[in-house]
Amino acid sequence: MKRLLLVAISVMAFVACGNSEGGNATAAPESSAAPGQQNVPQTFVPSSGSLPPIIEDRPPGTRTEVVPRAEAAPATRTPGSQSPVCLDLASTTVTDALASLPQYFDGVPWVATQIGDPCASFTWVRADTSGGTASSPVQVLFFADGDYLGTGTSEPYAFTFVDSQSVDTITVGYRWPVGDDANANPTGGPALIRYQWDGSSVTMLDALPVEVTGS
Repeated sequence: MKRLLLVAISVMAFVACGNSEGGNATAAPESSAAPGQQNVPQTFVPSSGSLPPIIEDRPPGTRTEVVPRAEAAPATRTPGSQSPVCLDLASTTVTDALASLPQYFDGVPWVATQIGDPCASFTWVRADTSGGTASSPVQVLFFADGDYLGTGTSEPYAFTFVDSQSVDTITVGYRWPVGDDANANPTGGPALIRYQWDGSSVTMLDALPVEVTGS
């Protein structure tokens, strides 16, 4: 009996060895995790060549808008003593200056009809007699920084106009009738007279012709 049991055990051992060498069984993979830890799946990142482009190509004909760079805000004047003094024809400074002019015709006041750059440091106002005609006398009044300076000439003359204005110089034109010229269309001149402001006074740089002054 003991002999038969030993033979059976030997046969079973032989069969087990044969199966292990035959190769149908698969060995379980060894774990790389430390004792007490679970294996974590490893993630593989594709190479850069396989990644899609971050910025896609624009369709043909698509316009690319360029946002302009922000420009510095223009400088502005701060209200104060350095701010320009702006005049207008109804300014008290202008109306007071007109009232100070001697009347050319009794009872006929002077009225402001034109003004230069109202905010210029040195500017002008044209004065005509109220209800006057093209041949009526004209005065040109000068102002600096809102202050009245005076007139271009002591006497008013007809056919007077302002030709140009710069920062410190105002040019006034004077015409005069010649021969049988109509009163409204003189052909003499014009004589262009420059008046220059130096910050304290106005200088007449050119002389009026005798055709204007009469002497």
